[in-house]
Amino acid sequence: MYSKLNCTTCPSSKPSLDTRVRDRFINTNLDLFLIAVLLALYHVGCAYANEETTAHEETTTVTETTPDEVTTEHGSASEEEILIEQEYSVYAVLYPWFVEIIGVFAYYFLSRYLHALPYTAVMFIVGFFIGFAVQRTEVNGITISAANWINIEGEVILLVFLPGLLYLDSYNIDIHLFLQSFWQLIAFAFPMVLGGTALTACVAYYLFPYGWSLDLSMTFGAILSATDPVAVAVLLNELGAPPRLKMHISGESLLNDGSAVVFYHIFSSRFFYEMGLPGIGEEIGWGKGFLLFFRLSLGGMCIGIIFGIGAVIVLYNLNRRLSGEDSVVQVVLTITAAYLCFFVSEILAGCSGIIAVMFCGLVVKGLGETMINNTELMHHFWEITEYLLNTLLFTLGGTVWGDIIANNRAIEGFTGVFNAVDWGYLILLYVMLHLIRFALLAAFYPLISKIGIGTNPKEAGFMGWAGLRGAVGIALALSLNSEVIHYTSSEELDEATREQYRHYTEKLFGMVGGIAFLTLVINGTSSGPLLRWLGLVTPSETRKKVIENYRQHMITHTIKEYVQLLSDERFKDVDYTVIKAHVSYLNNITFEQLMAAVQKHKDETPTHEYNQPNLKHVVPYLYKEHQPNGGISTLEPTGEKHATFAGDVKVMRRKRQTSIQAMRRDRSQKSTVFDLTSKVDEREVYEERLIFLKLLRSAYYSQIEHGELESRGFIAHSLFHSLDVEEDRAVRGLSMNDWEALQVVSSSLARPAEYARKRAFEIKDRLLGGKAMPWGMEFFLVSMQVRQALAFTQAHKRAAKIFRQEFTCTSKQSLSSAEKIVLDESAAQVRLADKAIQGLDKEDVKMIKSHYACHILLSRSAHYFSKLSQYGLMSQREAGEFIEEIEEEIHSLIACKEFAHEDEITTETKMHRLSRIPEYMLANMDLKEETENYRLSLEKVGDAGGFFSTHP
Repeated sequence: MYSKLNCTTCPSSKPSLDTRVRDRFINTNLDLFLIAVLLALYHVGCAYANEETTAHEETTTVTETTPDEVTTEHGSASEEEILIEQEYSVYAVLYPWFVEIIGVFAYYFLSRYLHALPYTAVMFIVGFFIGFAVQRTEVNGITISAANWINIEGEVILLVFLPGLLYLDSYNIDIHLFLQSFWQLIAFAFPMVLGGTALTACVAYYLFPYGWSLDLSMTFGAILSATDPVAVAVLLNELGAPPRLKMHISGESLLNDGSAVVFYHIFSSRFFYEMGLPGIGEEIGWGKGFLLFFRLSLGGMCIGIIFGIGAVIVLYNLNRRLSGEDSVVQVVLTITAAYLCFFVSEILAGCSGIIAVMFCGLVVKGLGETMINNTELMHHFWEITEYLLNTLLFTLGGTVWGDIIANNRAIEGFTGVFNAVDWGYLILLYVMLHLIRFALLAAFYPLISKIGIGTNPKEAGFMGWAGLRGAVGIALALSLNSEVIHYTSSEELDEATREQYRHYTEKLFGMVGGIAFLTLVINGTSSGPLLRWLGLVTPSETRKKVIENYRQHMITHTIKEYVQLLSDERFKDVDYTVIKAHVSYLNNITFEQLMAAVQKHKDETPTHEYNQPNLKHVVPYLYKEHQPNGGISTLEPTGEKHATFAGDVKVMRRKRQTSIQAMRRDRSQKSTVFDLTSKVDEREVYEERLIFLKLLRSAYYSQIEHGELESRGFIAHSLFHSLDVEEDRAVRGLSMNDWEALQVVSSSLARPAEYARKRAFEIKDRLLGGKAMPWGMEFFLVSMQVRQALAFTQAHKRAAKIFRQEFTCTSKQSLSSAEKIVLDESAAQVRLADKAIQGLDKEDVKMIKSHYACHILLSRSAHYFSKLSQYGLMSQREAGEFIEEIEEEIHSLIACKEFAHEDEITTETKMHRLSRIPEYMLANMDLKEETENYRLSLEKVGDAGGFFSTHP
């Protein structure tokens, strides 16, 4: 067996003829050439056939048209009209992207000022005004583009919007809970949807004075049976609702969409059959209706499962987890499977495309989730797709709604499309839909409370109120209205009948659009308070304790970050009053908390990497003489402490030996050893420079990730752009000089642009009534220079450390001459940056460093809360509230240009307060020598006694 399997790899074995031919084709790309030739011949044949057909048609119609007219499917039109129509068709591209940019501004406004208002409802209103403008304003690019989208084909609407929206909903389902609650969801989806369709049809048939037929009324009921829990689902995740409730709402909506579309196909076919047009619609009886229902649902399910299994097989073979291309192709596979599955099921097989997409997503989630290489990329892509499609769909629905209402024409036998009476019937329909939904839930409650995962009256009541109408209902109503317009364009219908059917569907869409808007605005905004009132979220007092616990942990985390900054040479002179003024979480810390953070920092940092934090500018503000044991008992040299230490001498020795071994293993300790015997190869130096520049780029990204560098600012832009310049210089064999490149880039673009941005925010603050601090270009240039230098030197130090660790020769434990050249060039650049800071005013530099440290601490605090939300420990809303507070503090920090803050004390007062601290505590904080030196300097001038007696 083994020899047979490996015979093809043996040098002595001769490949078969078909193998040699296949390899020849592949190596020479002859297969691609033959395919191209076949495709070319095919297209030539098609073009020839089309020319013959066109010539034949021209000969048969040439006598019926004049030279200035061309016959079209809409009748006779002049060449000028055709050219205008072709020109207008180009404008169709404008509408979707105009809508998306409006959506960006709408999101910004809602996320900052009106959290409770649903985004989709706002976009529906925006669409309403666009549709209103189509009828009531002069022709322009927007109205022309919107008019093209208003007349879009019904099937195209379903094919464009539904697969992308439904796949993500099905993929996000919890498979375990879905299987457990499957029979409950079946009860929600099929008998309850059918009951809702029939009862809603009764309201339309018996209460509305529009003369709708029973089939049109049933179609109307099927459209309004599709629920859309997008706004409510987001709310449930934010507030931490029970998983069972979330499953009931999301699972019901998912299956409801499928069953509602199946009923829509059945009853809309009967309605189209009423028009009496040949080949349009179908008369479906009860028996045929049941068969069609099972064909649509079961057929769609089978097609979806087949596509899902095929997608899982391909996902399994795209198994290079470290390959970015494989991850991208996996994303492309999922969206291709969703849309192709819908098309095959809906158009080719005549089954339900929605059910097919739903089961395709469920199969991929259940079997292929662990095969996805980059889950974040997959989720982010589908979230973007859902956002784009929801924005466009709801705006398009609002546009059609506005167009219908604005086109308030009256035809013979009918009033205007939407008048005051219709608004009254819309309110009546809104009330009746809720009564119907509550009645159905009450009727099915004995069943759904005992099967699956069960339920309770409070959850059932909330489900009744949370039955919003949205994406699928709007898409179906748009499709129906578009198909009726298309079918009634036939010349076989007289003008009165044509207007009658169009009036029916326009009125129907007006009702559907109104219900979608009312449920989104009223039910969507009130679901949060109702959820809290019913007690379906975590009890407020309990949750407050948990959140307060997280807040205390964050304070401890921020203090630790503060101590780490104090151990950094760049921030050793940062004064605590600046931190206290701008980082609210640190304005009430105690001396005990600070020293505990110092001790924890010392314990967690390897001995050979540990730097003593400079506490000179923080301890004088926190140490209180009246505190027990001098303010911190852990540093008190009691006998018990010494006894404990004496008993742990062996343990301490072992720890020190471990640290020494780590130091010896650390290649950075050998970085000063160079192999001077090696010759310098210019090509090697060139490669090493490029590698070092890549390490610098990585170091800048690391600073962005850790909050030391603002990614949106022009400082980061200038730093990265300087690396682009240096890479070009390195290719030409020039030495590293990225500090000079940074200055050139900053002077030409970054600094002016950053200054303009700051001034724009200053003007905004003044317009909003805020106090804008007066500051000029001179100080701004100093601030940017200092921040650039701090980020620059830190990046070079990090890159040099990694360079030494990774490029030390393992055999000689040394660096080559080429590597030494690169490190020397880096060190020279660091000296230039340090020299640039030394030439600036010390007070300016100190103030800028202090504010920079505050920005780092605030950014890391925000990152801490975002991590809690990512781990599921906090809801998005809870974390968002903290992050918004931090963003406000960052904004006030940027606006602050104070050189002195409240309660700031002089250096002399700081030293005096330090002198009152016991010597053993000063020694532990590494401040004893500095305090003694300061006392001796005062004694030399004979002012020590007077100073210490007069200063508090």
